[in-house]
Amino acid sequence: MPHSASSEQSQSVPLETVGESEPEAGIGRYRRLLAVPGSRALTAADLCARLPQGMLNLTLLLLVAQHTSMRVAGFALAGSSIGLAVTGPVRGRFADRSGVLRAAVIFGGGYLAAWAALLTASVAREPAAVLVVLATAAGCFTPPLSPAMRSLWSLYTPNRLLSTAFALDAAVFDLAYIVGPVVASSLAVATAPAVALIVMLALMAVAVAVIAVRFRQRPAGGTSGAGRGLLRSAAVRRLLITAALTNLALSAAEVALIADVRLDHALWASGPLLAELSVGSILGSLLLGSRAPAARAEKRLARLLASFTLGLAALAAAAPVPPLLALAAPIAGLCLGPTLATFFTMTASAAPSHNATEAQAWLNSLMNGGAAAGAALAGLTASQPILGLAAAAGAAGIAALTVSLGRAGNRSSPPVAPAG
Repeated sequence: MPHSASSEQSQSVPLETVGESEPEAGIGRYRRLLAVPGSRALTAADLCARLPQGMLNLTLLLLVAQHTSMRVAGFALAGSSIGLAVTGPVRGRFADRSGVLRAAVIFGGGYLAAWAALLTASVAREPAAVLVVLATAAGCFTPPLSPAMRSLWSLYTPNRLLSTAFALDAAVFDLAYIVGPVVASSLAVATAPAVALIVMLALMAVAVAVIAVRFRQRPAGGTSGAGRGLLRSAAVRRLLITAALTNLALSAAEVALIADVRLDHALWASGPLLAELSVGSILGSLLLGSRAPAARAEKRLARLLASFTLGLAALAAAAPVPPLLALAAPIAGLCLGPTLATFFTMTASAAPSHNATEAQAWLNSLMNGGAAAGAALAGLTASQPILGLAAAAGAAGIAALTVSLGRAGNRSSPPVAPAG
């Protein structure tokens, strides 16, 4: 909704209101972050926007499988994921052009309608194709809350605290994927999958309401070709490819871990192992956010990806001895959260402010594509999970090499004279 320039300025000036000195290390950085006007509301909105992401996959599977087969539910989930990934940049661009609130309301209406139709069709035992199409529509109409939250963090956070803000966001993201499935399954088992869906939608509505009250933005405007211009940047393209490779590695590792414990007749251990991976990631994120960045983001990313590669290699080495996986999993995850937070920070820095949400949406879409490729790759090697873990380490290593080569190219390139 349009509002006056003075109102816009009054809502976006918190950037320099919390002192000029470099924040101290440790928990003090988080205290300084939460002292920024609006940051507490933004953290609450972030929590409400992220938890439904963690609930989504299981809620969709349980809702569709309630009256049909798990195979159909799997196709429905695939359709939803494809719709989410393919339309992500379009939805992000719309948020940049029209404002986050308007985008959330418009896409939220379509999202609600698609889910209501899917629930009705599932109960009515409609053909599988109908369910898959409706799930795909739900993915296409997902409100762009995830990229929008990161663009809001970059807008309302002082530069010196931006790495802390994105580290907190990465920790919340991981936490949502631990808590979300538990909430969804508990509600579905205790009541019905539809109740899990209602809670998921209600949380998203709360996030939108917080944005409406505290973070209404004036649309950025701009030309329709701005998105294509965003991808003309070699640095942005390299960043997106690196992020896709990183998520490919993560997804392949997760599937390979499940395949490994399944072959050892210990499928019960799959949940705890994946939770350990996420806990390590959360701890790494919080540790990153508690310290002032000691190196440029690109240099830090190369180091983190190299460490992530070593962690995945340790997982592969531990695969023949299942008890060792319990020790290796949190170590492998320790550099994952900081890596994601650094991706978020670098994307925010590389994109113009009028393309901030679209840039984060491109990051989401490429990472989703990488996750799908990683799951497929590990699925092909499920009979020999160590190969899937080795492939995960290889993908992470290629990502680290890509960043290192990009840094070397940047150092060797002569400065470009300004045009005109």
